[in-house]
Amino acid sequence: MLAIVTEHVIEHATGIYIGLLLLACVVGILTKWFAHVPYTIALTLVGLAVGVFELGPEISETGFSKELIFFVMLPPLLFQGALHMELNRLMSHFWPILTFSVAGVLISTVVIGGLFYWAAGIGCFLLALLFGAMITPTDPVSVLALFRECDVPADLKYLVEGESLFNDGTGVVIFSIILEMIVQGQSFHAGWAVLVFVKVAAGGLLLGVVLGWVAFSVMRRFEDHLLENAICLVLAYGSFWLAEFVHVSGVIATVVSGLLMGNFGRRLSMEQKTRETVETFFESVDFLINSFLFILIGIELQTVTLQDLLANLRPLGVAVAALLISRAITVYPLYSLLNLVGTQRPRKWAHVLFWGGLRGSIPIALLLGLPDHPALNEYRITFLVSGFGVVFFSLVCQGLTMKPLLRSLKLDTTTKPRPAV
Repeated sequence: MLAIVTEHVIEHATGIYIGLLLLACVVGILTKWFAHVPYTIALTLVGLAVGVFELGPEISETGFSKELIFFVMLPPLLFQGALHMELNRLMSHFWPILTFSVAGVLISTVVIGGLFYWAAGIGCFLLALLFGAMITPTDPVSVLALFRECDVPADLKYLVEGESLFNDGTGVVIFSIILEMIVQGQSFHAGWAVLVFVKVAAGGLLLGVVLGWVAFSVMRRFEDHLLENAICLVLAYGSFWLAEFVHVSGVIATVVSGLLMGNFGRRLSMEQKTRETVETFFESVDFLINSFLFILIGIELQTVTLQDLLANLRPLGVAVAALLISRAITVYPLYSLLNLVGTQRPRKWAHVLFWGGLRGSIPIALLLGLPDHPALNEYRITFLVSGFGVVFFSLVCQGLTMKPLLRSLKLDTTTKPRPAV
């Protein structure tokens, strides 16, 4: 009897995910034919429509859980982001990327958390910090698509993409540490948190290097595009799982292993057909997971009533304001400091870094992955409304105004001058 019930649940959940995928395909087709807006922005609007008009199933019917987010959806997203990064170009921006992805993430988490605690009526500082860590990671997918369209300087692209890649890692680590404190009922201890951060980050870095190097060493001994693609998939999931199993950062391990495979593996052990197979496969997986995440957040939003929304307008406004304030406090002082002590970069790039710090799939994944816990359940609706509101504002308002900003800063080199009258 239990087997029959389990089969029915799996069959039902499979049908739901096929339906979600069909919806994502329809959205993609419409954006290509009619809207001409970035796909992530269109998905955000669709997710909002699903929530407002209650067009989706109950979230419980999807088989959705924290484990599904962290162990199934996050690893390929992170691996794909690292896979196509050129290490040499990345290292040329090492200090800015390190500064923004470590010091910048810490500053942003504290500023957002502090403002959320002070102005949004959150009764626990740790919970406010958790929200800060949740919405700090940036997602430059839409911005980078615009960069390619506008042909902005390559170094600016790598600076934006490199910062996002590594602040995802540090942001999720900080989020996980704070979440563990809340679940375990611990009070906040800055010294302990720093020690844990160093341990899990360094451990994840070391494990990612070892596993990436082992996979590369194996793959260079043969040529088989299907088998090598399978090894990359095992590496993406295996590095995350093993890191979490030994209590270090799965996010950083996956990012580092992806970087090694994307540079050494792709260049030294893969033929052209293998490179095309691996890149196409992970781009497809990235498309699918992003689609599921944005529609799933819409399904989760169905639990928000009009009364809940009105009651949380203040936290939503505070969250959006905190997003912009924290980004300004992070970008402009650190950018000026880096220009004083290192390579001079154009000052107008700072404006692109500020306005281009969009929030997307990682904050959505962390928001959906919040476990069932009394301390979290009290503010779950507040986090849901404020978190989605931040992503909506970021992708729609900032994303749609990036091109005019690039044009005003004269970074849109594809714009042709108007003929003189």
